[in-house]
Amino acid sequence: MGGASGALAAIHLTRQVNPPNLVVIEPREELGRGIAYATRSPAHLLNVRAGNMSAFPDMPDHFLDWLRREHDPSADAGSFAPRMVFGRYLQSLAARSGAVHCRQGAVAVRVEGEAASVVLADGGSIPASRVVLALGHFPPVDLPRISADALSGGLYHRDPWGDFPLPSDRDSPVVLIGTGLTAVDMLLRLREKGHRGPVTMVSRHGLLSLGHAPCAPGAGPAVPDSTAPSAGAYLAAFRSAVRNGAAWRAAVDSLRGTSNPLWARLPTGEKARFRRHLFHYWSVARHRMAPCIAEQVERERRAGLLAIRRGHVRDLAMSAGVGHLTIVTSGGTESLAASCVINCTGPATDYRKVQSPLLRALFLDGHAVAGDLGVTLATGADGALEGASGACSRVLYAIGPMRAGTLFETTAIPEIRQQARGLAMHLAGIQS
Repeated sequence: MGGASGALAAIHLTRQVNPPNLVVIEPREELGRGIAYATRSPAHLLNVRAGNMSAFPDMPDHFLDWLRREHDPSADAGSFAPRMVFGRYLQSLAARSGAVHCRQGAVAVRVEGEAASVVLADGGSIPASRVVLALGHFPPVDLPRISADALSGGLYHRDPWGDFPLPSDRDSPVVLIGTGLTAVDMLLRLREKGHRGPVTMVSRHGLLSLGHAPCAPGAGPAVPDSTAPSAGAYLAAFRSAVRNGAAWRAAVDSLRGTSNPLWARLPTGEKARFRRHLFHYWSVARHRMAPCIAEQVERERRAGLLAIRRGHVRDLAMSAGVGHLTIVTSGGTESLAASCVINCTGPATDYRKVQSPLLRALFLDGHAVAGDLGVTLATGADGALEGASGACSRVLYAIGPMRAGTLFETTAIPEIRQQARGLAMHLAGIQS
């Protein structure tokens, strides 16, 4: 639990609790890197400008100052730094936090009144007055109908961040399932490793993430808080703002501070409607590529080396040593040849089905329930876990992506640092 979310929680707790008595349970050697920032590729850039990546909301230039001092003296607030560099930044802060790093996995949490005990994979346990869950992301949901020989032959890779070999034939075709930022990362990884062959990205909507560009901030939120709580009304308000002169990027950015309250106002049916019809459009506009990455992707498309297909996967099989991915499109079924198929559909969010002994135990013991639309966990104020009884825990808390069952925006550093600060202040208030 020592990725970016866990590290930020520890960093902020040490600012609020004195003396700190923190244990970060994380089997990996380094704290702060997690999945996103553990990359060793300099081509994998942040998709947020350096000026908005400080670990501390009250010190907005903290990361930028560190970046200039430790990596690039010429960096400015608009720079898109390598993610591995940001990982170093978080790692350095976590190392100075005073937290004890327990290199184990957690498999359960036993709660007794106002205290808890975290059960470790080796059979040991750690007593705690409060437990913060920061498990980050889980591998994508598996593709349907994958043949045994496709699995045994190493054709298919479920976890895009796993340690797997890329095709030995540098000119062979590769298929990436998904068209979001993870798929773009895999394209960059392929090219960095010398792959020259054609790459096809496939997703149900065929929408590629868009690129950042300079834009003047809007005068106010594109969707005012007085807007009727429905997906249609939110869309109409956004379109009206753009028609009245707001740049679409500025309109999207104007909602960073209000999207969670707007989401909370929606009835469950409207949330489902938004997820089904609008979320993919929002996602590609909200989670944008660094400009130089967007330019590289566009060059690949113009050169015919990258194709974007709209359709859904039916099955994956092998024939004569070659992979064949069958997709269903508006025109019928098609078969795509591939030497490598990488699942880039995004992290699994139904925590009732992911492979996690810890989450399985929390659900079984009634300490956790699924959030809205079955997504991650239901949480209350400050990230307190909602249990099967409907009450929020005073012992168990969640941070970052684990709060997506309640919050709309909860996966980016600007949102997680606010959560970490708020949670630290809340827990410090309990202890005082």
